[in-house]
Amino acid sequence: MSVVTIDGVEWTVEGAQVAIVERGRVLLQFRPWPPGWELPGGHCEPGEDPAVTAARETEEETGYQVRVAGIVGVYSWRGLRSAGDVLFLGQVIGGAPRRSLEAWALRMAAPDALPRTVFPWIRDRVRDAVDVAGGEAAVHRVQPVTIRHVLGFATAWLHTPVDRLLRRR
Repeated sequence: MSVVTIDGVEWTVEGAQVAIVERGRVLLQFRPWPPGWELPGGHCEPGEDPAVTAARETEEETGYQVRVAGIVGVYSWRGLRSAGDVLFLGQVIGGAPRRSLEAWALRMAAPDALPRTVFPWIRDRVRDAVDVAGGEAAVHRVQPVTIRHVLGFATAWLHTPVDRLLRRR
C-alpha cells in the first residue's frame, strides 16, 4: 500500500486516479467491465508512488501524457470495498486520445451533466476536481459502497435506452 499526505495527515491508498479538468468539465472514460464511466487510473504497484501510478495508468488507458498538478482528495471506502484511492489533478502535456482495452470511449463532462451510468463514487470526485481546479483545498471523503449502491448502478443501465428515446422527442 502507498501513503498520501493531505494537510499533514497520512492516508493509505491502493489506487490512484487523475482528473483532467478543462473549462469546468472532467475527462471520463468508459470501462468495459464492469461497464461504466470512470476517471482514468488504477492500482498502485508495490512501492510505486501514487502520482506515478496515476500518470502511468492515464497514459495506458487514454493515450494522454499528464503532469500531476496536485491532489484533489483521498477517498476511503466503507462497505463492500476497503482500500482507499487518491485523486490527482492532471494537466495534459502530450499524447493523443485513443481507445484501449480499459477505456473504450473518452468524453468530457460537467459535474451536473454526468452520464447516468457513471460509477456512483465518481460524482463526488468530479465535483471535487472542478472545485480544486478552481482553487479549493484538497478533501478527504469516506465513500460508502453497499449492495444498494451496486444495485442502483446496475439498474441505471436499464434506464439508458429510455433516456435515448426521450432525447429524440
